[in-house]
Amino acid sequence: MMVCTVVAAGGLAGCGGSGGGNAEGKPSPARSVSDAQRMTEALTLFKGYRSFGLEGEVRDEVNTLVDLHVDRQGNCVGSYRNLGATTEFVVIGDRAWSAFDEKGLSSSIETARYMGPDAVDAAKDAAATARGKYVESSAAELTEANIALSLCRMDRAYADVPASVTSAEHSRPRTEKGERRVSLTHTHEDGEVVVEVPKAGTPKPRRIEFEVRDVPVLVDIDDYDVPVKVQRPDTSDVVQAEDVRGLNPFAD
Repeated sequence: MMVCTVVAAGGLAGCGGSGGGNAEGKPSPARSVSDAQRMTEALTLFKGYRSFGLEGEVRDEVNTLVDLHVDRQGNCVGSYRNLGATTEFVVIGDRAWSAFDEKGLSSSIETARYMGPDAVDAAKDAAATARGKYVESSAAELTEANIALSLCRMDRAYADVPASVTSAEHSRPRTEKGERRVSLTHTHEDGEVVVEVPKAGTPKPRRIEFEVRDVPVLVDIDDYDVPVKVQRPDTSDVVQAEDVRGLNPFAD
């Protein structure tokens, strides 16, 4: 009887008799998988997820920390932190809600001082209105204006991450959360993409580094394909963005 042995990490190992050897009766070695193949598999998985969680940093001017869950249906929930202020957010379809902490509201007032007394008064009024509330706005406008929140757009934020690569280099293995991992790096004319995967077995992406609008992003990935639970804030807890324009004194 002819038997074919398949090795998950390396493809077809060989076909032969019941012993699984080659024509000379010797075992057939598994075909090695290149770094480019493993990175392509990792990227294919990443691009194929229906949802995931991301935690890491957006290396913008203020180094924003982000923690969110997002899906392809336009749902996103989480928070970002920069300059000591934390903003919580919920995105559902074409609408978004942001809740600013006291540090964030105070920062808006301090920033307004550069614009003069009228701007300070407007910022104070806006902070009083927004305190303890969610500010509702257009999801498209919010995710376009904020790099961290742009990660909520699965249809756009990851568009420049390649689905496959023809070359890649691996790093020295390291241990993270009890797992041996390697980083696979692909360099292209506009920069590079780095994916961290388990050293052995399926190269499920654990971390990815890429750029959004020329801003480096480094995030850990988890909760693959786990449904994203979002809840629209209660109407009594919501104010409209146009009613708190003073929070952004530099806005048109």
